[in-house]
Amino acid sequence: MEKKTKIAGLITVAFLITGCQDSESEGNSKSSESSENGSVEVVETDDHTEADNESGNNSDTEDGTSDGDGMDTSDEVSNDEESDTDVYGGSQKTPDYFIDTHVFNHESGLYTAYAIHRDENEEQALSPEERLETSLLNNDPSEQDILSSYAELSSEWPNLSIHFNEEGNELAATTAQSSLFFDALFGISDLYGIEEITFLNPEGEKDMTVAERTVYESITVKDERGLTRGYYTIYDEGLEETLFLPGGELEEHVVNGNDEPLSFPETIEAMSSVDRPDAFYSSAIVEGIQIVDSSITNGVATVQYTMDEEIVTDADRTVFENAIQLTALDFHAWEVEIMNDTLKESNTYPLIGQ
Repeated sequence: MEKKTKIAGLITVAFLITGCQDSESEGNSKSSESSENGSVEVVETDDHTEADNESGNNSDTEDGTSDGDGMDTSDEVSNDEESDTDVYGGSQKTPDYFIDTHVFNHESGLYTAYAIHRDENEEQALSPEERLETSLLNNDPSEQDILSSYAELSSEWPNLSIHFNEEGNELAATTAQSSLFFDALFGISDLYGIEEITFLNPEGEKDMTVAERTVYESITVKDERGLTRGYYTIYDEGLEETLFLPGGELEEHVVNGNDEPLSFPETIEAMSSVDRPDAFYSSAIVEGIQIVDSSITNGVATVQYTMDEEIVTDADRTVFENAIQLTALDFHAWEVEIMNDTLKESNTYPLIGQ
């Protein structure tokens, strides 16, 4: 009996121990499962947090980069535009230019010097044909004023007709007068873009003798005038004015190394200096003026330059720009734009046919 009681007690104790172990195992299992689930949740939360942070950072970075780049690009574009685009103040000059000639007497001979003036009074605006006629009549160097006294002029650009109403002694001239007469006639006509001149006698025929020269056919102006290529300055004290002599009459360079007529840029470059050390004339491009660029395209000439404001005067600039206008007229340019890079000024001068 006593043994049965002990056995029953042992069995009871065994059951209790087993129950405790099962409960502890179940608790541990739940705790482990809970711990694993919690760990996953944390990882997932961390992943979301990291993803959100990364997304936010990327978004901020993209926005910041976009804003920053946009601002920088705008500034760069603005700066580039300011550096690449120079704004010039300037003016369009009146097209009413007039060509004058004056006889310059030097020990080496007689020269026909030129001047160009523009009429700023728009009320007196004249057509190119009228201005050509005015210039020819006002600058006839013959003693008897042959053109105004004995002829009628008519032009249909680029041709000029001179119809004489007299013949014989009335149109006579000395050798010197004859040379000056034709120099002025051909020079002025050329600077207005005239290419051909026809002399007609009172009967309307081409057989005509004028200033000791007999003419049977129309005259090609460029053949008579020859290469001029550039203008150089002399100062007339009587007129108190700077006049211009064509380079071709002064033995200055008019052809390049290939024996071809100087181009417009080559002519501008040649005008920067005087070849003859004993020259009685000077360059129109004075010290302090530096040519940056020059060109002529489709009848439009351009000259770009800088200047030293300490030494270049307004009078120097006027002489320079007048010389450039005459040079462009020799190339029958329609207009010339003269750009002063130092002052950021640009002057446009209408020329042939305007």
